Amino acid sequence: MGGLTLTLLLLCLSGTLSEDAGEDNLNDIMVQIHPEQGQDIENEYKTHNQHSEQGQDIESEVIFKQNQAPSLAETNGSCQPDMCNLLRHLGAMEARLTTAENQVEEWSNMEAIVALLQRETEFQAAQLRVMETKLGTSESMMKSMKRENEVQERKLQVLSFRVDATEFRVEQQQILLDELRRQSEDGTKIAFTAALGGDGHIPPSERETNLAFSNVFTNVGDAYNPGSGVFNAPVKGVYYFSFSSFANSQHNVCVSLFKNNVRMLSACDHHSEHDSSDSSGNGGTLHLEQGDHVYMTLHAHSHIFADFQNRSTFRGFLLFRT
Repeated sequence: MGGLTLTLLLLCLSGTLSEDAGEDNLNDIMVQIHPEQGQDIENEYKTHNQHSEQGQDIESEVIFKQNQAPSLAETNGSCQPDMCNLLRHLGAMEARLTTAENQVEEWSNMEAIVALLQRETEFQAAQLRVMETKLGTSESMMKSMKRENEVQERKLQVLSFRVDATEFRVEQQQILLDELRRQSEDGTKIAFTAALGGDGHIPPSERETNLAFSNVFTNVGDAYNPGSGVFNAPVKGVYYFSFSSFANSQHNVCVSLFKNNVRMLSACDHHSEHDSSDSSGNGGTLHLEQGDHVYMTLHAHSHIFADFQNRSTFRGFLLFRT
């Protein structure tokens, strides 16, 4: 369309159109234009009239084109009024076409910007999803670490209790060691071990009888009397006593340890078909006053065996003074 306008303008400026032949030459020029182009010009002219009110900038440019195009021809005095009107319309359509092309180009640029913004938004959304995933993973790790810390705290509490208990036991052991050291420094040492003397069974009795362990191995402090089998406490304190008894060949054995006249400990073993020998034993600590006596008895109808192997014994020693 711009080329057609330029052709008509050149024809006007070169004087090919005269005032006498204005109408005939205009018709000749219109004949030279293809029918399709003539129809296009008419359609654009109608479109121009329909959209003449759109945009102040576009209207100003159209008016400028309208005024500019015929002014050249009128200045040279070589343009017919109808031709000048046609040129003005052609100039207006050219201006509108140029403006429309500029708008299309701007819209294309805006579409590119919108597409870029959409891609940027999608990228940011993807980054947000990644960050949400990382945040969820971090929260899971924090919960796991919290549970692990709670487990470690419980373990630490248990270890703390164990340490406290161990420290308490160490303190008690230290107290005992200090007491033993003190007693050792005092010079009071009491301990004895004795076994039944004789060869073979001591016959049973109808009543409970005292046992005299006459075969003495140790008697530090001379607190044990092997003749009577009685231990007399020389000092007040805590003592440890233990004993063992043996009965051979299908016999029952049952013995007891007395403190003064009170039965404190006992040990018995009864014969069974699959047991060819019977033995028993027991032991414990006793708190004795000075002068208290401790001894062993054989129950009524019980047997006990005495021989060189010393399997029936009685023993005791002072732990610490009180």
